[in-house]
Parts: sequence; structure tokens; C-alpha cells
Amino acid sequence: MKRLVVILALAVLLGSGAYIVSYGIARCTFCRMPDADDSSSWLRQEFHLSDAQYAQVKKLEADYHPHCIVMCDQLKQSHLALKNLIMANGAMTPEVETALQKDSAVQQEWREDMLRHFYEVSQAMPPAEGKRYLQIMQAQVVERMPNAMATPH
Repeated sequence: MKRLVVILALAVLLGSGAYIVSYGIARCTFCRMPDADDSSSWLRQEFHLSDAQYAQVKKLEADYHPHCIVMCDQLKQSHLALKNLIMANGAMTPEVETALQKDSAVQQEWREDMLRHFYEVSQAMPPAEGKRYLQIMQAQVVERMPNAMATPH
């Protein structure tokens, strides 16, 4: 019976200790998960933003979001129109050429707007972090073709 009490006491102590350690780890800033309701919260953690910098980045993100949706819709429509013309024609036609030019113009505008936004966000960050942000985000503009179904960040 004495042995059972000792085992139970040890189990309670170990369980309590595990809880305290895991609670401390969960509260650690480094380990904290981004807020699911705040899509830009990862920026705060990743780029070590102060409250003021984060507030400015959130404002820039909120201001850009409606325009981003419009641009993504335009890009989707342009891609769909081009795809439909390509599939409807058995050869290069003036209509396909016009659709290609329009699609290129929409993509160019989308890329310029996104790059302008990335520059604005980077300028709201400490200089070294802003430069690192641009290094990461430039891939959205330079290294991959835009995917109209995905958001830029």
C-alpha cells in the first residue's frame, strides 16, 4: 500500500511538472502560434516588429486587400478569356493575339501593384528586416508566374 501511494505521488508530481514546463513553452514568444484571425500576424513574429510598426503594416495590408481582390479577379478573368480563345481556335488569330496582349498588360499591372505594396510594407519595418522582407517577397513578382487563385501573401 505504501508503494502505491509513493507511485501515485510521483505520477502527480511528474504530471504537474510536465504541465508547468509545457505551459511555459507555450507562452514563449518564439513558440506562439500566429493569430488565426489575423493573417498578417506572421509578419510581426518573423520580422520582429514593434507595436507601432505592426500597426502600420496591418493598415497597409488592410488598405491593399480590396485592391488585391480586384486585381486577382481581373487576372482570373483575363486568364480564362485567353484560355477559352486558345481552346476555341485551331491557330493563332488576331483575337488570340489581342487576348495575349491584354493578359500581359493585366499581369504587368498586377506585378507593379504588388511590388509597390511590398516596398511600402518593407519601409514600415526596421531597415534590415525590410530588406529581408523584400528578399522573400520579390519571388512573388520575379521568380514565379502569378497564380490568380492564390493570394500574394
